[in-house]
Amino acid sequence: MQGETLMRSRDIFEHQVRSLVSLVQRCKASGRADIALEKRLKVFVSMELLGRGNADVIARALGELEDAEADLLQDMVSLCSQSFDRGDEMWNAFAVPIATHWHMKQERFYVGRRGQGTHLSELAAGIRQCTGAERVVLDNAIYSAKALFGMSAYELHDHLQSLLLSSPRFAKAPATMALRSTSEPPWRMAFFLGVEVTKPGGKRQLNDPGVQDALQSYLHWGVDALTKPALQEPSVATSGSKFDQGAYGATICHAPLYLFDAIQFSEMAMRGYRLRHMLEELAKEEKQGTLFYAFNPLCFALDLLLQGRWLAFEMRWDLFGAITVEDFLVEVRRTTEAANIRLRCKLVELECNELQDMIKRTALGQCKFRRM
Repeated sequence: MQGETLMRSRDIFEHQVRSLVSLVQRCKASGRADIALEKRLKVFVSMELLGRGNADVIARALGELEDAEADLLQDMVSLCSQSFDRGDEMWNAFAVPIATHWHMKQERFYVGRRGQGTHLSELAAGIRQCTGAERVVLDNAIYSAKALFGMSAYELHDHLQSLLLSSPRFAKAPATMALRSTSEPPWRMAFFLGVEVTKPGGKRQLNDPGVQDALQSYLHWGVDALTKPALQEPSVATSGSKFDQGAYGATICHAPLYLFDAIQFSEMAMRGYRLRHMLEELAKEEKQGTLFYAFNPLCFALDLLLQGRWLAFEMRWDLFGAITVEDFLVEVRRTTEAANIRLRCKLVELECNELQDMIKRTALGQCKFRRM
C-alpha cells in the first residue's frame, strides 16, 4: 500500500512537471502573444509557490527547458514571487531603499527598528497618488536586503496579507533590522516594505521613469520617518525624537521600486556610496593613491584595494548582469568627477592572486587598513 502511494505521488509529480514544461514551451513558441496561455502559466506557477509552498516542480522543469524557455519561466517565477493575483485585485510588493551614514554625537547612542508611522503614511499617500493605485500600505519595520530577498513567496504573501487585512499569520515574519548611530560600516542600506493594491490586469507603474520623477518630491517623508518625531505628537517620546540627540549624518531616501528591483538597485547604489567614501577619506590625508582591482571569478566580483602612503581600503565590487570591468572603470571616473574629489588616483589591474598577496602585505604593513 505504501509503495502504491509513493508511485502515485511520483506519477503526479511527473505529470505536473510535463504540464509545466509544455505550458512554457507553448508560451515561448507563441512569442508570448497568447494571453490566455500566459495566464494559465502564471496561475500554475503561483499555485506552486503559494499553494504547495515549494518550487520542486519548477526546479525540475527548469532542468528540462532550453535556455530561452528557462529564462521565460524564471521571469514568471520572479513576477509571481512579488505580485499576487487575488481575483478582485492585485497585490504588488515594493520596497523603499534608504541609505544611511550615521555617527555618534556627544557620546549618545541611538538605535531604531521602526520608522515613524505618521511620516510613512504621508509617503504611502504620495506613492498612491503618483501610481494611481487603489491603495498603498507601508510597513513601519526596518528591513535589510538579506531579510527581504530571503523571504519565500508564501512568506511574503502572508506578510502582505497581515498588513492589508490584519489577518493572523501562518508563516514567520521577516526579521527586522536595527539601525544604530555608528560609523561602521560607513554606509548601510535599509528598507521599508510596502504593498501596492491595483485592479486585476492593471499595469504596474511604479518603475516607470515618469512615476519615478514624480515621486522625488515625496521622498523626504522616508528620511523623516527615521530621523524626526511623530507629526502632531510632540509629547510622545519616540525613537525618532531621540535621533538629533544621539546621531547625525546623511540619510538618503531613494524612490520605491518593485521588490527585487529595489534590492538590486540598492546593492549597486551601495558600491557607489562606499567607493566615494573611500576616495574622500583618502583625499583628506593624501594627494594621490592607487586603486588596484582584480576580477574574482568565484564571487563574480572585482576585489579592490585603494592604497595611499598611510591609508588603505579594501572593498568588493559585485558585478550584476551584463556589467563589465569597463563599466566599473567608467563608474570610478564618474564618482571621482561628481564628488569633486581632489585625489590623483591611478588605476592598476592585477591578477586575483596578486591582489590577495598585496592585501595581506598591506594589512600587515604600517598604514591604517580598513575593510569596507
